[in-house]
Amino acid sequence: MLSDKTGSVTTENTTSALSHLAFCALAALALARQEGVAGTPVADNLFLIRWLATAQKQKRFPKSVATDIRWLLEQGRRHGPAGRLHRHLEYIWRSCRGNLADQSDLFRLTYATETLKDQGWDNYVMDSREWAAGGTPVPSQHNGFWVEKAALSAAFSHDGHHLHPVPFRIVGDAAQFIHVMSEYGLRPGLPASTSDCHTIVLNPAEVPPQPDALQPR
Repeated sequence: MLSDKTGSVTTENTTSALSHLAFCALAALALARQEGVAGTPVADNLFLIRWLATAQKQKRFPKSVATDIRWLLEQGRRHGPAGRLHRHLEYIWRSCRGNLADQSDLFRLTYATETLKDQGWDNYVMDSREWAAGGTPVPSQHNGFWVEKAALSAAFSHDGHHLHPVPFRIVGDAAQFIHVMSEYGLRPGLPASTSDCHTIVLNPAEVPPQPDALQPR
C-alpha cells in the first residue's frame, strides 16, 4: 500500500506551500519579462493565468493551496489586469516570508513602482538611444517616471542587491515619488530639476541618502 506523502495539513505546511507557489509564479513572471513574453499589465495577467492554470492541471502544488490557486485564477479571468494577480502574489510572498524590509532592494523597488502606478503614475523603460536623446514622454495623467533599461539592469545584482546609483526622470510630483520610494526602504537623492522634468537618483546603501529630500505634500 502506498504511503501518504502529503502529510497532515497544518498552518505551517500551508504557509510554506503558499510561499513556494508565490515564489515560483513571481520567478516565472520575471523570466517571462526578460524574454519579452510579458511586461505590460495585460501580458502579465495573461501569463500568470496560463501559468496558474498549468500548475492546477499538473497538480504541481499541494492540495492545501488548491483553493488559493482557484481564487487567483478567478481574479485574473474575471477582472483582467484590474485583478492585479501580480500584486496578490507579491502580497502572499511577503506575508509568508516576513517583513517587506527583509526583501531584496530590487523586490522593494518593483513594489514601489507598482504602488506609484496604482496611484495613477505612468511608467516608461527606455533604451539607451532614447535615454541619451533626452526625450520626455508625456504621461497620460499628471505624473510619470522613466528609467534607462541598461542602467536599471546594471544597478542590481542577480540576487536583487542594489550596487550602483540609478537615475529616474520624473514628470509631475517629485515629492510623491521620493515619499513612496522612501516608504519602501529605498534611498532617493535630491531632485535635479529642469523645465522638462526632475531627475532623482536612487542610491545603494553604501551611498548615504540626501537628508534634505523633498517631503510629501
